[in-house]
Amino acid sequence: MEWISKAFISEQPEASFAACHAASCIKDEHGNIMIAYFAGSREGAQDVGIWLSSRLDGVWQAPRRIKYIYGLPHWNPILHRDGDRVLLYYKVGHSVRSWYTMVSESYDFGKSWTESREAILGDHKSRVVTKNKILVTEDGRWLAGNSLESEVAWDSSIEISCDGGQMWEEHPIFFDHSVPDTTGREKNYTGVIQPALWQSSAQEFHCVLRSTEGRIYRSDSTDGGRSWCEAYPTDMPNNNSGITVARLKDGRLLLVYNPIGKNWGARTPLSVALSEDNGKTFARVLDLETAPGEYSYPYVIEDGDGVCVVYTWNRKNIVCCELQPSDKGD
Repeated sequence: MEWISKAFISEQPEASFAACHAASCIKDEHGNIMIAYFAGSREGAQDVGIWLSSRLDGVWQAPRRIKYIYGLPHWNPILHRDGDRVLLYYKVGHSVRSWYTMVSESYDFGKSWTESREAILGDHKSRVVTKNKILVTEDGRWLAGNSLESEVAWDSSIEISCDGGQMWEEHPIFFDHSVPDTTGREKNYTGVIQPALWQSSAQEFHCVLRSTEGRIYRSDSTDGGRSWCEAYPTDMPNNNSGITVARLKDGRLLLVYNPIGKNWGARTPLSVALSEDNGKTFARVLDLETAPGEYSYPYVIEDGDGVCVVYTWNRKNIVCCELQPSDKGD
């Protein structure tokens, strides 16, 4: 695994906001990068909006707030590029349990945005996508990982759109909430959230999920994403923090995660692992961060022969890394 670049989105983020989190990114054919995240005084505060940072012609532009309604916290923006159209999905709500999904569009790589609308008209709950990128399938459908977080359970689903994001249909992932607690769980709920998707054949899809159980969980579909097996634990540790995955051109999977097997465990180090067997096993190959602190919520996109990873740096900044995986078998 080789570094191409690593940079903060802003050398002085405190001039714009006190805290930031939950970044997503896209990249165009010219190498320009757009990163969206939520920022304000602290997560869940009334002044939190959706912010955007862009690297244009190799130069990082000043962060700017693009979505904001005072008194209504904003959360978890997800960027999705569809040709010349960029869609921005994000949550609004006073808490994670009450948030719902909005969407806006840009046709000039983020310089301007349409007025936001509900992603699913009248459906005031989490819909479409929660943390990881939307997967465009070989037959042109969109698959997105969504999750619901209540006071008693966390649950996930895969949403499918066959018309470019106009309509979405939910397909649940079952999780056994009676699973025994072996991790010293600090809160009484159980579950899996924030699916990260990949496709391995025309009809075979897979996802890995954040869990309350000290391990990354997984689910699989053999019918094009319409039905999913019960979520099951993998051998990979999970600290109940966000994970992300991308399928490389050579078929390997790249996973970014905190390798800590404790519910609500430390969010350091932040590491990269590779799989050569469709996610059955992973080998840790690189640490992006190892210092004390919080390095969390990675988001990855495959970019030609490399990948682009963005993540939270101590809730004070967002880091953007470009990596070049070594050749298969090296």
